[in-house]
Amino acid sequence: MEITRIKLTFSNAYLIKDKRSILVDAGATNQAGQILSAIKRAGVNEGDISLLIHTHGHFDHAGSTAELKRRLGIPVAVHASDAFMLREGRNGVIKPRNFEARVIAALVPNSFEKSEPDILIEQEMSLDEFGVDAKVIFTQGHTKGSLSVLCANEQAIIGDLLMGGWAGGALLGATPNYHYYIDDKNDLNASLKKVMGFKPHKLHVGHGGPLAFEHVTERFSTIL
Repeated sequence: MEITRIKLTFSNAYLIKDKRSILVDAGATNQAGQILSAIKRAGVNEGDISLLIHTHGHFDHAGSTAELKRRLGIPVAVHASDAFMLREGRNGVIKPRNFEARVIAALVPNSFEKSEPDILIEQEMSLDEFGVDAKVIFTQGHTKGSLSVLCANEQAIIGDLLMGGWAGGALLGATPNYHYYIDDKNDLNASLKKVMGFKPHKLHVGHGGPLAFEHVTERFSTIL
């Protein structure tokens, strides 16, 4: 199994290559071309992509979903609680956690191309049927429908459960930090504890990263 980070302007998408391959997240608007180029560089044929799954439904993770669905002809999966974001092409309510986040919130786009999800995830599930030895777990907190992908190689893709560093991951990206926006901090802390219980040695995040297990344990020792 191989996990490739696709570094985009606002966020990271990920390619998981196993028996087949899946995409995790779809970047912002007009980033499908970058994602497809990254797939090619990773040595994966577009026809081998079996699924596009979302860690959550915000613009910087679902902005190019509609275009990728058209170009790849693959099913799109999202947690049922975040499906309205894809269907309506909007972020929903975002809750800044500090002053810096409130400033940034004013600059965050709130619309992107709509897309109808093919798979509404309502229970935790294996990704075996898509050719990837991994499972989906629910990790709400950033949004109500946030989820993470736990891979058989003891790595995890956790979306915006955390982020790396500051300035959207541009500064000290390997330093574990809370994301700018948190829907429910109690839920988020419980979700982080849940993920860490699986002991992934590397955590891939939506911004910055990757994060080492021991660094996350040290940074969030009071809640783990």
